[in-house]
Amino acid sequence: MEDVEMSLFQAVKMTYALSKEDEFVSVKNVANGLACECVCIDCQGRLSAKQGKVKQWHFAHHQESDKDNCQWSGESEIHLRVKKYLEQYRVLTVPIGYSKPTTLSLKFDDIRLEKSLRPTKRIPDVTGYCNGERILVEVKVTHEVDKQKTAEYKAVNASVIEIDFSDFSLVEDRILDEHIESHLGRADLNWLSVAPVGVIAEQFQAHERAITKAFIVENKRLALEQEILEKEIKGKQDYIQSFSRQYDEYKYRIKCVTDELVSISRQAERFKNERDRNVEAANTSFMSTLYQLEEQYLRRLDSENAEKLKLIEREYLTELHDKHHLLQKDIMAVEAKLLCKKEELRAVENQAVNLDEKAVELCELQIKVQREAKALREKEQAWSKATMANTSIKKHFVRMEPDLRQICRKGGVPWPFNGSLLDELSPDSID
Repeated sequence: MEDVEMSLFQAVKMTYALSKEDEFVSVKNVANGLACECVCIDCQGRLSAKQGKVKQWHFAHHQESDKDNCQWSGESEIHLRVKKYLEQYRVLTVPIGYSKPTTLSLKFDDIRLEKSLRPTKRIPDVTGYCNGERILVEVKVTHEVDKQKTAEYKAVNASVIEIDFSDFSLVEDRILDEHIESHLGRADLNWLSVAPVGVIAEQFQAHERAITKAFIVENKRLALEQEILEKEIKGKQDYIQSFSRQYDEYKYRIKCVTDELVSISRQAERFKNERDRNVEAANTSFMSTLYQLEEQYLRRLDSENAEKLKLIEREYLTELHDKHHLLQKDIMAVEAKLLCKKEELRAVENQAVNLDEKAVELCELQIKVQREAKALREKEQAWSKATMANTSIKKHFVRMEPDLRQICRKGGVPWPFNGSLLDELSPDSID
């Protein structure tokens, strides 16, 4: 997280510099380029104002060597921008009091930056004057005010407040007044020293008196509640004490009843054990008797089942004999039918032989017909070719006739045919 914050600080652009009159100036209030005639606040190197149309306006070192030797950083820009913000708007909301602090909005009549504080020779970041009272402001970005500096402020009875910008969040590479105003609304402000007299001291004293008065009233209320509670506790204790003897008596009775219950429990346990033994003996006798009865019942059942089985066997054998007789009759009838079917099958087989002979004759006839059909197809193809050739020859004669007539005319030879060449050469004219 710290590395991310450092990279964001490094991306911050320089927007303030020193003019040739040795005054702080904004990049918005100078000429573009080297015409700004400004130098770096830290290294005094020559700067160029970058007032382009795309990027945010800022200052940049003209010489690369100056940039390498310069100690200016994003923290420096934040520190300076906060001071310039206070100088411009002259408003700061500060806490009043140490316990449950309230807030007070200070409207400065005058603001001065980097003004030496006599006799300490310390130079606070901002010196403000509010209704004639001097209030010093220190801006914390990376380092807080050390103990020695704080002690010196207290020694001269100076009112000094420190604004914490160490957790300032950057949203772009240029710090705007809106960013500073937003952070001031949530930043921690800590009074390092408060002058014993003045508006701030009066506000602190009034606040602490009000808090002290409220504490006194609250303490009285709590003391009264404590007294009431103590009386209630004493009444409860007396009430409990009045029942202590009765409690001891009840406790003794409970002990006697408990001992009696233990004795009864032991007797009940003995009765239970004796009952279990009697039940077990009864179960054993019952199971023995039950086993004997089961044996008798099974023997009787086996005897009855044997007689029933013999009766069933006789009935079953009789039924089987009757069914066997019926089956023999059915078999004889089926055999007679089978004999008839065999005779019919032999007749069908003879017909099948005759059909096979006719099928052979049909196959031979089919082969003969196929051969004749093939010969007809060949003749048809030959006729088709001859017809096509005849048609082609006729077309050729039709094309040639004009040329031949012209040759005869040119040679003075009369046309040797009565009609057209095609008519003369047709089979009808030849006959």
